[in-house]
Amino acid sequence: MFSQLPTPAPGQLENWLLPAVALLSIAALVKKVFPRKRGDDELVTQTQLHHELNTIRDKIDARFFSLSERIEHLATSIEAGLARLDERTKK
Repeated sequence: MFSQLPTPAPGQLENWLLPAVALLSIAALVKKVFPRKRGDDELVTQTQLHHELNTIRDKIDARFFSLSERIEHLATSIEAGLARLDERTKK
């Protein structure tokens, strides 16, 4: 299928690529400079924002508490292991 296409002359491909790149660059620039307007359904009230922030804060607190318990458990087990090692080396 592709073998049936004629081979473009040297420089002919660039004649199409340069305008295509220029148009895409202009389109990207327009999209960047003139962003899409937000709809009313995307707006969040202050109450909703505070509710979401409190939910996130609670999740972070729960994870922190869980991690601190795990660290305490590991510290206790390390101390016990070191105490046993110390007992063995004293003899």
